[in-house]
Amino acid sequence: PYSGNLEWLTENKLLNTLMLKAYRYTVRLMYDEASLGEADGNSELAEYLQDYDNSYFIGPESDPGWKESVLAQKPHLFSLGRDPEQEVYTARVLTLQSEVVHVGLLNHEAVAAVWTDLAWELLYLTNDDEERYSIQAHPTLLRN
Repeated sequence: PYSGNLEWLTENKLLNTLMLKAYRYTVRLMYDEASLGEADGNSELAEYLQDYDNSYFIGPESDPGWKESVLAQKPHLFSLGRDPEQEVYTARVLTLQSEVVHVGLLNHEAVAAVWTDLAWELLYLTNDDEERYSIQAHPTLLRN
């Protein structure tokens, strides 16, 4: 939030950066405590804060640090946003993880059949008739 009384803070860049970091860590800590329960003591609180430093980017998606963190493959990204149409606040938590994805499977017989059909057309179906277009009638492709 902006206030005219905070101009002295925005003029001091280092202090402003530290204040934003503390505010963002506080929001994340409240989020964690609401979902996981309260920290048991100062040692657990210090562990949370150290984990935020090492493994998280906490800030808006429009921040240049978000892009840098994605490229640096930070394990966790956290941002808060506001949907002005529905007037609700949203939290986005992204976690880097390996995902096994099945792209496709090539059957050996299917590949061999395609190559055989192509070879058969190239060797035996030369055609100069424009009404029955074949690969040999194409001016830029190799002809046999």
